[in-house]
Amino acid sequence: MMDEIDIKIMKALKKDSRTSFVTIGEQLGMTEGAVRQRVGKLRKSGTIKRFTIEAAVDVSAIILIGASNRFPTSKVAEAIRKLGVDRIYEVSGNYDIVCFAEGSSLQEVNSIVEAIRGTEGVIDTTTMMVLK
Repeated sequence: MMDEIDIKIMKALKKDSRTSFVTIGEQLGMTEGAVRQRVGKLRKSGTIKRFTIEAAVDVSAIILIGASNRFPTSKVAEAIRKLGVDRIYEVSGNYDIVCFAEGSSLQEVNSIVEAIRGTEGVIDTTTMMVLK
């Protein structure tokens, strides 16, 4: 169970995952070791799954994906994740999966969309280009 300090640590890491434990400790009036120990427990419990970066990209798209009912949606989502798509969600509604593709060019994003369309179990896609 997370307490108020854990929540503050999580907020600091969500804002910038490169923030040092020393800096977080200074902000919260804790030692670096205490912050390190709490982050370790949060990782061990699965509350923190991974540390990532958010890079500036030139082209983004939201892709809505319909999956065949002959394939488990989770298997289709995992196959798409293996294509390098890291923001992927199984959802309810008219589509089964929503993912976000990012690249440095329209061609790069299009190649991701084409790879998704070629994934076993994918029967339909709708791609929406992000304008702003």
